Amino acid sequence: MLGSAVANCPPPDINAVSLTRADGDLTDPQAAQALVATHRPDAVIHCAAYTDVDGCTRDAERAWQNNAHATRLLAAACAANNVRLVAVSTEYVFSGTKGEPYEVDDEPDPINAYGESKLEGERAIAETLADYLIVRTQWLFGPGGGSFITAILDRARTGETLKIVAAETGSPTYALDLAPALWLAVASELQGIVHITNSGCCSRLQLARCALQAAGLSHVRIETVTPEEWPSPTERPQRAVLSNRRWLEAGHTPLRSWEQAVEDFVVTYLANR
Repeated sequence: MLGSAVANCPPPDINAVSLTRADGDLTDPQAAQALVATHRPDAVIHCAAYTDVDGCTRDAERAWQNNAHATRLLAAACAANNVRLVAVSTEYVFSGTKGEPYEVDDEPDPINAYGESKLEGERAIAETLADYLIVRTQWLFGPGGGSFITAILDRARTGETLKIVAAETGSPTYALDLAPALWLAVASELQGIVHITNSGCCSRLQLARCALQAAGLSHVRIETVTPEEWPSPTERPQRAVLSNRRWLEAGHTPLRSWEQAVEDFVVTYLANR
């Protein structure tokens, strides 16, 4: 989802090459090295990941291979070829217990296999490269992939009652808004870690209601449930809102509000169903 969005909006002066798993498996050391050595880019935007959170819980080894091991191999390939790496990470590196937005220098404390594997990928990058930027984002949605919003809309159109874990709070982020920011991140002088999300935050319940209203489905019944009542094997951070302070202090314009982004996406999504 995000990789496609990035591939579709390169700046006009950039010669972008978009690669998929079919071009090379990043868990293979030779493939990672060959991809970077063959194309010899000035920078790599690393969007590849295993993002099925429950899948990571059920198969922690697969999570580790795709989110930690592959990232370490790609970082090594970038280091060997003097290439800047911009890598996408997640709020799941935090437990969600801080009580206020997380800054880039807050100590990570993941509570599930997905967060642990992504954090290990972050550490691999920091240990391997000098020229890198880790971009943490949250609650990603957009064309070409599944998301909380698409799941809500698809269920709502069947008329069934929706069950929502109302306690979770975050910043929904539109892939089509984040992708241009990643291109800005490539050219920026920022190093280390930055957080980029759409502006504002909300609960899962507020997000569902916004999406339903945009779809003309406000009449659909919603039942709120506790995290313990939700049928998932994974413990999730309940309030891991990311602070965009460092991105804004670097002079970048904030991404638009999550409400505007959700409304735009819902209209497009329904038009293409």
